Amino acid sequence: MEIRDAVIEDIARVDPIRRATFPWHVASLATQENWFRTNPPEGKPLRLSAFIDSRLVGFGMSSLNVMAANPGESGMFLIVDPQARGRGVAKELHDRLIEHVREIGAHRVQAHALDSPQVLAWARRQGFEVGANERWSVVDPRELPPMPAIPAGVEIVSLEELGPVTSHAVDTEAFLDEPGDVPNGGMPYEMFLNQIWNAPDFDREVSVAAVVDGVPAATTNLEVNRATGKAMSSGTSTLRQFRGRGLAKLLKSVSLRRAADKGVTAAFTCNDYTNAPMLAINDWLGYKVIGGSRSVLKSL
Repeated sequence: MEIRDAVIEDIARVDPIRRATFPWHVASLATQENWFRTNPPEGKPLRLSAFIDSRLVGFGMSSLNVMAANPGESGMFLIVDPQARGRGVAKELHDRLIEHVREIGAHRVQAHALDSPQVLAWARRQGFEVGANERWSVVDPRELPPMPAIPAGVEIVSLEELGPVTSHAVDTEAFLDEPGDVPNGGMPYEMFLNQIWNAPDFDREVSVAAVVDGVPAATTNLEVNRATGKAMSSGTSTLRQFRGRGLAKLLKSVSLRRAADKGVTAAFTCNDYTNAPMLAINDWLGYKVIGGSRSVLKSL
């Protein structure tokens, strides 16, 4: 086994491992390379690639969580080729990634593990506690229930029309209430520009906003991989004072129809199981559960 610092050229070999592991993997290679290229330097990321007999079989990253509300939070991502498991690759990557976040001052690390007995048992052996439960689901946007009526005073605009500053402001305020084990402090604007707004898959025409009596009130973001006809929701946000009016259901109904018009046949999303309002919306839209993941946390 050889482990070295990852380089952007490795991502093309990481992509098939992601596809073999996650049924909901949507991101194009260009978007994955953009993640690598624009990872915030203030997070002090360490990225590692693992090889056996010169074949890339594992990839991992750890860094400070620059979106956390509280300092000292960090995150870790780790993936191993299913054909190379049981050979100590995950353990070696894990140990090096944990050592890194300790060295850069983190007091806790969070990862997201597949909700399977084997994966969660492995995480517990590394000292992680299992936390929040997340649901992954998919819908064919060509097969949706009838469109909700657009209420008086509500205008639907694309995020291209809304612009990045306002889109980021709505996301930042609304996501303070996002459920999960690590309180959210919001995405820095430069990170939003780099990893969402200017990302190769982010579709600013399919992604839409609701403006209520002239006030931007809600947004929904959709990333579209045109080559595969797959899309991924990267967040639906409604400001507190506008919740309970059906804006999220309306926006997702509009966005998914726009996605279907662009050739999307499978749209994926992920929701915390405690987020009852969004789960109800997605159930109404026809999303079907395809798997789950769990937040796992370890104090350092």
